[in-house]
Amino acid sequence: VDFGPPTPMAREIVKKVAFDNFEDGLITEEYLSEEELEEASFLKPSNFVGVVFKDSMSYQLRFHDSIAQKHIYMESR
Repeated sequence: VDFGPPTPMAREIVKKVAFDNFEDGLITEEYLSEEELEEASFLKPSNFVGVVFKDSMSYQLRFHDSIAQKHIYMESR
């Protein structure tokens, strides 16, 4: 899971999700901006998942070639 921007709150959320929900942990990578994360998504494997934290209460999920807002249903990949 890649995420950005790497604010203290975003880091804490990703850390909690990674260690509370995945036995082997979760590999994460930080990006300074949404644009950097988007560029990286094109170079990652098709199972890429990115999280863009918009503020302390909202986020957008990014997949290999698309964007899904948390409230919009997106067919599973």
